[in-house]
Amino acid sequence: MNSFSYLGFDFFPVCRENQETVSSFLRKHPQSLCGYTHATLEAWKAFVFYDHGPRMPENMLIVYRPVPEAPPILLQPVGVLYPDFQNRIFREAECLDYPLKIFGVSERFLQEHPEFVARFSVRDERNYANYVYRAEDLSKLQGRKYSKKRNLISQARNQYSWEAHPISEDMTDKCFAVLESIKNEENPVIEGMSERELGALETTLRNFRRLEQQGLLIMVDGRPVAFSIFEAINSTTATIHFERALRSYKGLYQVINQETARVIEAQGFGFINREEDVGDAGLRTAKLSYYPFELLTAWDLTFIKDRQSL
Repeated sequence: MNSFSYLGFDFFPVCRENQETVSSFLRKHPQSLCGYTHATLEAWKAFVFYDHGPRMPENMLIVYRPVPEAPPILLQPVGVLYPDFQNRIFREAECLDYPLKIFGVSERFLQEHPEFVARFSVRDERNYANYVYRAEDLSKLQGRKYSKKRNLISQARNQYSWEAHPISEDMTDKCFAVLESIKNEENPVIEGMSERELGALETTLRNFRRLEQQGLLIMVDGRPVAFSIFEAINSTTATIHFERALRSYKGLYQVINQETARVIEAQGFGFINREEDVGDAGLRTAKLSYYPFELLTAWDLTFIKDRQSL
């Protein structure tokens, strides 16, 4: 991937060479919505612009280019949105032959930058709302509302015994074995978003240690059958980026979900972000069935051009 210019800024691919800069910046400006970590940005092949200087950069712009011919997808600016920086974005947006759109905008950003947001129309994008759960709820599954989950795990326990192992770099081949088993046994349709997600997952597994990821692998009779991959996104919340399980093992998704939650809770995190449902009806039903503590809204902004300047 090569650098490119957009909105008058030079964007560079998120990669090994700028990992420490990007990671340090995002740790300094932690976000509530998933996706704002170096590992996620590199795995999904994002590009970044950030200030250069003797101090830590003050602001960062992030874009995705899922289709090279299509306009880049701009994410919420991160960092200090000082007036000159805002005005530069506005000037460049006025020159585009299509309306600039910004995706993945948090509620906090709307509240902290009203003057910037005033130049955009604002829309709630339900498909990209983040599902946030209390770690204790997912690890313990207490109460009547989780009775079906507990029943499925009980049925799984009656049918097979499993072992849960933290994933290390030398165990990622077993995660690839799970993916191969899913491909051979379930023949899933992999296209569009699912194809891009699989690519991001494979990139993460190949660079597991360098990207500072954590995960859990489930083994049954020596066979790898499920895994999850997660990381901290801020001091209180870990996000589960990927989760895969063989459906031929009854209750296995419930097993990997609870086992992962136990590990995350034991590390001191109070909340688990299980990301979005991207409008998939089945995925939405599954995520709602775990009774999220909160749905974090992801807002879309569309730039409103100043007709007097046209």
